[in-house]
Amino acid sequence: MKKLLAIVCVMAMLLSLGAFAGAEGNDVITVTTAEELAAMAQDLTADYVLGADIDLAGVEWTPIGAFAPSGESEEEQEIPASETAFTGTFDGNGYTIRNLTITGEDGIAVGLFGCIANTQVGNFTLENASVEGTIMVADAVGYSFSSVVHDINLVGGKVTAYASELSAEGMYGGVVGAGMASQIVNCSAAADIVIPDGTANAGIVGGGLELTSLVNCTATGTVTAGNDCYGLGGVSGCGFGAEEFTNCTASDVTITAGENCFWIGSITGYAGGYEIPEFGTPVTVFTDCAAENVSIVKAAGEEDLVGAGFYNEEVAAAYGAPFDQPTVYVIRSSAAEKDGDAAAAEQLLADVSGTYDALFPIITAPEYDQIWLDACAEVVGDEAAPEVAEMLKAACNGTIYGQEAIDAFGDGSNGAQFDCLFINGVSQLVFDGSTISGLDEAGEVVFSHEYKYVEPMSIAGMMNGYLYKTEDADAGEFEYFFLLPDTPATTFHTELRYGSDPVAMTQYNEGPYAYWLAAGILADRDEQMVEDVINLFCGENLAEMAEEEAA
Repeated sequence: MKKLLAIVCVMAMLLSLGAFAGAEGNDVITVTTAEELAAMAQDLTADYVLGADIDLAGVEWTPIGAFAPSGESEEEQEIPASETAFTGTFDGNGYTIRNLTITGEDGIAVGLFGCIANTQVGNFTLENASVEGTIMVADAVGYSFSSVVHDINLVGGKVTAYASELSAEGMYGGVVGAGMASQIVNCSAAADIVIPDGTANAGIVGGGLELTSLVNCTATGTVTAGNDCYGLGGVSGCGFGAEEFTNCTASDVTITAGENCFWIGSITGYAGGYEIPEFGTPVTVFTDCAAENVSIVKAAGEEDLVGAGFYNEEVAAAYGAPFDQPTVYVIRSSAAEKDGDAAAAEQLLADVSGTYDALFPIITAPEYDQIWLDACAEVVGDEAAPEVAEMLKAACNGTIYGQEAIDAFGDGSNGAQFDCLFINGVSQLVFDGSTISGLDEAGEVVFSHEYKYVEPMSIAGMMNGYLYKTEDADAGEFEYFFLLPDTPATTFHTELRYGSDPVAMTQYNEGPYAYWLAAGILADRDEQMVEDVINLFCGENLAEMAEEEAA
């Protein structure tokens, strides 16, 4: 019940993957020829858009953007120097680039784009590409740093890696060779990846990825590795510290590994992060990823979607915690979870069956003052109990909501009251299976509709429950019901919202339902239920306040 006082606003910044507008002040340059595409390597900060298909047959290609470390520290060795990396933008505009060829055994950060940083590149097809190199090698983007690589369709790709002193960690992929703090979104790759003995981190879409997520990516083709290799996967070689792999599929893939190879998976060779946020590598969540007709020919390793959580004895000995334990990852199915949510939502309607009065006018009646005092005294002591009890009562005994409450309380940072009454002429609510009805003070029916579960919903990202909807056309402000998972058997009350705008119903200090969350208690309650709900309300909220003060 502490939810009524512990709501917080959660703001999210979303990265748009729509059309490129270009950096502020930059004119967008249209590229229509092979010469103009090659000239992008001479101006790495401009914004470009393709205006035609381009054939690179016979062109000796220089990757657009090169990798050079930005400094001498260990961290700076992974950050590209801004003067050599491509930092403009590139929108392929749906066109096709054909017949890219890059040869040579000593290439670092090799691909159509060699190294990109803090940018977005995508929206094109790359057809019949063949790229060779030593480390961070791909047909499309050799090294992506803090960037979004999106909507690239690689058809007939090939990546060939060569061994050198630098190639132990390798990082080879069809779309992205190496990714650091990036996103790979809506990309598909049909490619063959070939790596020699003693190399690592090879996959058909992405190679060696750190803190880099993949969303809506598909792979088909082959990964062929020599002896003593690790990190081999159908979609990516690795995903260390990736936040998510969502809706990624490896289909018609063959992974062939030589002797002493390990960390091999249908989707990725190894992945995961650590549960302690301070380590900066989030637990990786694999959602709706699948392997279809994937064959793994190997001497050692795993055949699951994920080969392993990252762990290496030498790293563990050298660095200690958290590297002395395998990284953590979770594999989930949204379809299974949706079925589970639907069952839980249906059960909730059954569990709240009954007729309800508004909670707070009942439990704040003078006859229950002593129960409030005793409950508060257990936490704050006898002397402070009267003041604290009145504060708790007042917090949920508001009588205004919506714009009137917004005008009075603003964002609530300087104090606010929640209106917890039933609104729109409703004095009692009746739950009877899938039918929800409202009665006025005279017992006349205000509304009565059958409701079906829609989806999970939360208020301000904190109060999680279930959204229901009626198909009745005349429902008006009773079209949707939102129920928190509170029942008479568990919390002695229920909490809910109803209205006509489900988006507005997710806000707590904005919109037509601002500062309103109805709370009800059974009309046929006994005195023990009243005492229990007061004790619960005081105990939870005062414990929450004590935790905040301690922090």
